[in-house]
Amino acid sequence: MADYKVYRDQKFLLPRRYKLIKVLGSGSYGVVCSVVDTKARDQCVELAVKKVGRIFKDPILMRRAIRELRLMRFLRGHRNIVSLIDVQMVTMEAYAGVYCYQELMDWDLNDVLVSRMELSEFHIQHLVYQILKGLMYTHSANIIHRDLKPGNILINRSGTIKIADFGLARGITSAPAASSPITNHVATRYYRAPELLFLETKYGKEVDMWAVGCILGEMYGRRPMMAGKDSLGQLVKIIEMLGQPTKKLLRIRGWLIPSELKKIRVEDSIEKSSARLARINKKRYSKLYPFASEDAIELLDSLIRWDPKARLTVEQAIESPFFHSVRSVPGESTAPGIFEFGAEEEIEHLDELSQMLYNEVEEFQAQRVAEETLVRPPRRQIEKVETEGSSARLRMTGNL
Repeated sequence: MADYKVYRDQKFLLPRRYKLIKVLGSGSYGVVCSVVDTKARDQCVELAVKKVGRIFKDPILMRRAIRELRLMRFLRGHRNIVSLIDVQMVTMEAYAGVYCYQELMDWDLNDVLVSRMELSEFHIQHLVYQILKGLMYTHSANIIHRDLKPGNILINRSGTIKIADFGLARGITSAPAASSPITNHVATRYYRAPELLFLETKYGKEVDMWAVGCILGEMYGRRPMMAGKDSLGQLVKIIEMLGQPTKKLLRIRGWLIPSELKKIRVEDSIEKSSARLARINKKRYSKLYPFASEDAIELLDSLIRWDPKARLTVEQAIESPFFHSVRSVPGESTAPGIFEFGAEEEIEHLDELSQMLYNEVEEFQAQRVAEETLVRPPRRQIEKVETEGSSARLRMTGNL
């Protein structure tokens, strides 16, 4: 039987081959720690381990864990999507949860944006291009990430970007569960598209493209483009940036503007032609981001649009002249097929969901063994436990 080691302070239970280094972060999703694989073929291989706890008593969290694991299996291998290396399911009460072993990156994009690290336009082109490559692969499988934000964009010192955290992702498929209304309170508020703020239950990939636009602006301004204190405040910020949505769009989308927002006016931007409004917005962006090129402003304007149908798709965005100096078409790819969300979306019973999660873990480990990847599968039965007391092309340089 394989030996395991308990880290009491972190409430982590790990196979002995892994040495826990430190806690990287925590939140409602669980805890992330860095570990060293002491038995890796390459010495000192560091990994990030995300423990998603409390799932065995909550069907919503259980479904989310199953969904994310299935998605990570499907998307595994793309250069700009974080790779799942191993997974284990622990049911021992104090340490229960799903442990996901992933590539360890140096920072997330938020770390970079709040630091003193300088970002040239070349940096921004290169980083956003990689986000779009990862998103192209994701969208081609009819998967919506739904929570794109700097904190979910990981980056290493060589400037490689990887999209992470697919726990809120959903699909657009023919499956009954996928065609039913989906929740709108997703995405961190600053990056939430208008259709989500207006509580639409039918929306698509356009919500991710809005978020990309927000991230692009933030990379130039080093602060969120539109930072409302709540959902109503977020709509205020969007109106201040874009002006009021047209009456035609409100009618088509079925949006109801709260009465207190109808009084907000932005210089000459009300009910103007789309061409006139675009000129006004570009002028506003140029004032906000004086170091941004014309191509960057054009791309930003094409992503930050009230009308979801007027936003660029990921395929259109990646064709932007903004990326001409960094683009490599051979490095762009689409998924091998459409991702079909499973029966977990309809199941309520915890026992059934637990068995489904167990099966997903087993299938992943079998797949990983077949591929002869880095980490060996941890065995399920824990017999002996030791406890620890409570005691390239682009380089990212600068101080965080």
